[in-house]
Amino acid sequence: MPGLEYIISAVEWMQANPQLSGLVFLLLFATVIAVGLPGTAILWLSSGMIFGTIPGAVLSVLGATLAAAVTNLLIRTAFGRWLDERAGEARDRVRHFLHSGNTFLLIVPRLVPFFPLFVVNVVFSAAGVPRKAYLLSTMVGLIPLATIFANIGSQFSDVSQLSGVRASSLVMAPKFLVPLALLLVITLVGWWIYHRLEVQQQVD
Repeated sequence: MPGLEYIISAVEWMQANPQLSGLVFLLLFATVIAVGLPGTAILWLSSGMIFGTIPGAVLSVLGATLAAAVTNLLIRTAFGRWLDERAGEARDRVRHFLHSGNTFLLIVPRLVPFFPLFVVNVVFSAAGVPRKAYLLSTMVGLIPLATIFANIGSQFSDVSQLSGVRASSLVMAPKFLVPLALLLVITLVGWWIYHRLEVQQQVD
């Protein structure tokens, strides 16, 4: 894919120019996700290869959050009125659902690596998810995914090695899938407990 070749070239440039690599990576990562280009997996892994696990994860999360903000702004600006006219009632139901103690569930799609970030951003923005909850759930929810990707990427030294890694087989590996599955279960159990406590308080 041509887009993939450009991303690989950009990663090689960042390795050769560490002074500007952080800013370039942040902007590149945000652009790729905001536009929905292929190559997100290589960038996730490259974050750890170039910067190390923790700095790489931080940059990935910031880049993904920036992309989410841009997508949200574009959809609300370009299609806001159209969505209100045609899906106003549905969007009101979404807001009511989230204000009923279910905002925590926004984190769930971020913990599942099979959901493309671009698609989740578009769906959440079009559904009228409140911006603060949308961005906060993006940032918090992507921390585990970014950390695991960066940790795996830190074990590589050349982007050519990353280009041969298949994202589908990577995310199905136990060392990748098990921690995310546990976090997903913890998130859902936490939401269930919170919801039950809230219902009990209302009854009392």
